[in-house]
This record gives sequence, C-alpha cells and structure tokens, in this order.
Amino acid sequence: MAKKSNPDIDFSSFFKDLDKMNPEATMLSENALSVVNDWIDTGSLALNAICSGSLFNGIPMGRITGFSGPSGCGKTLIMMKIMANAQKKGMIPVIWDSEAAADRVVAENLGCDVNSIKYCPVETVEDCRNQMVTFLDKVIADPTLHGKFIIGLDSLGNLASSKEIEDARAGKTASDMGLRAKVIKSMMRTLTYKCARANVPMVFSNHTYADPSSMFPSLVKNQSGGSGPLYLASLLVQMSVRQEKGEKDDEDLLPNANKVSGVTLSAMTVKNRFIPPFLKTELYLSFLKGLSKYTGLKDLAVGFGVIEQSGSTYSFKGEKIGYASKWENDVDFWEQKCIPELEKTIKSKLKYSDEKTIQPPDDE
Repeated sequence: MAKKSNPDIDFSSFFKDLDKMNPEATMLSENALSVVNDWIDTGSLALNAICSGSLFNGIPMGRITGFSGPSGCGKTLIMMKIMANAQKKGMIPVIWDSEAAADRVVAENLGCDVNSIKYCPVETVEDCRNQMVTFLDKVIADPTLHGKFIIGLDSLGNLASSKEIEDARAGKTASDMGLRAKVIKSMMRTLTYKCARANVPMVFSNHTYADPSSMFPSLVKNQSGGSGPLYLASLLVQMSVRQEKGEKDDEDLLPNANKVSGVTLSAMTVKNRFIPPFLKTELYLSFLKGLSKYTGLKDLAVGFGVIEQSGSTYSFKGEKIGYASKWENDVDFWEQKCIPELEKTIKSKLKYSDEKTIQPPDDE
C-alpha cells in the first residue's frame, strides 16, 4: 500500500534543482499545460458529446485530433466544419493539403471565410513536419499568439516520404521497409508537445484499410502511416458511411439524384483521453441542406434514459411524445426541452471515475 505524502516536507525546497533544470515544472494542481481550457464545435451536437462529454464542446484545444475512414465518409467535411467554427471564435486556420483537394467553394458552403485561411500544399512527411514545427515554434515564442490558430492536415495518409519521391525520380522500385511509418511517428511525436505549448489544436484526416490476414476483423481499423496516429493523438474518431434513399416528394432530394438524398455518417471514438472511448453516434449529411446539427441526439437521449422508449413510441419526463418522426427533427423540442436535460445527464455520466465510486460486491 502506498504511503501518504508527509505534509511536513518542504516540497518547494526539495524540487529546487529540478525547477532549475525545467522552469516549466510545477505541481499538478497548478499545471496549465496538460489542462484543456477550451473546445471547438464539430457542427454536430452528438459528435461533440462522444468526443468531449458535452453537447457544446467538440475537439480539444492544444491537442491532436484525427478523423479516419474510407473515401467519402465525411472526414474532410467535418474538418472544414471545425475550421469554420474555429473562425467564429476568432482563430485563424492553417491547412496543409497533401491531396490538392481543399476546395474554396466547398469551404465557403461549410461556413469558412476562405480569405482568412492559410493554405499550404505539401508532398512529403518531412516537409510537412518541418513547416509545422517552424510555425509552432514561432507561435510558442510569442505568448500573445497562443490559442490563436488551428492546424489542419488533409490527409496524413497521402503524405509520401522523401525517399519515395527520390526513388521514383531515380526509377527505383525498392520497398519502403517501414521508413514512412517511422517518419510519420517522428512527426507526431514532435508536434504533440508543441501543439500543447502553443495551445494550437491540430486536426488531421487519415485513410483506413482492412487487414486481409486477420482471422478475426478488429473493431478498430488499421490507419495509413503505422501506429504513430494511434499512440500520439489525444482523440481519434473512426468514420464510415451509408447512402440514404429519398422519396420523390422528399425536400432533401436533388433532381436526377437517383433517389439518394444524402448520407449517414457513422462516427466512433477509438481513442479518447478525456472520456471513455468506443462511443458511437450518427450524423446525417443532406446533399441539399448540409450537415444536420441534431442527428444522433435521439439515440443518445434514449441510451441515457432521458427519453424512454416503449415499442415504437416515446415519452419524455413521463409525458408521451409519440413516434420519433414527430419530434426527432423538431428544433423547439430539442432546444427548449430535451437538450438541457440531456446535457446534464451526459456530463454526469461520460467521465472517468476513480476507484472510490465503484461499489463493492455483496457479501452473499
């Protein structure tokens, strides 16, 4: 059993030599570096909840967040929505693009002010790392700039190593031998601490792929670039997608759209340092109206007992509210009635607990 700390020890004197070596060393109660002091809205209340434990938070400041998944699952869309919401907080986005896919019109449609976004095309991991490190060092050197920027990388998986480029130019076909994964891990290691020092959040997208040699497929898909993103990011969201069919009179259905009105994006947190991981929600993206703010709240509310389900009907605070189709898209119901209750419940339950809260087993 661990001994309790002695209150008679003068810790300030005891740690004097350490403090000289590391001026930023402090007691954990006074530490600011490892504390997330703000969050950025993702554009979806349900996605905010599974990422941060609050409907109104989102992704953390000063930390690295990754969105991974197959092509077309909404990774870039969520990234750009986060950039737009960061701008509403007075922040300046800086986007490194390895796919030449950052589209000005799409960004504007998602609410971004493209005149205030710095765009940096990039080809190799080494160039991306060096440019980001130089940028963050400059922010760190000026405390007035801390928390004023947000970094985006679209995508981590498409970055090549310098060796790949050199081999291609020389006509060589030698295998990579894991060099690219090592360089990506080096980049992630370097950026993790610097993002925290500068209080600059980094959001990246990445590709996933199935492991054909696996006998039992894993819930967590493999990401391009090795284990670096998995180990060093504070928050990882794995995404998938399915098409949604609409009827002829569906107001979300575009002309000649082959009855597809939009897509449902599934999001699951496969790593989370703030609340328990492996939480899942769904987001709806209408091709005509954009990302729905309220999709996924119904399942959260039912799952946490805020809304009670009986067969195909539902009740809220003992009052029947009928079929889901009557209220799940009702903004007034969510904003005025359910969201305050759901937020209170989520904040009390979506958190890590210490061992004192675990009930001992019965003696019987």
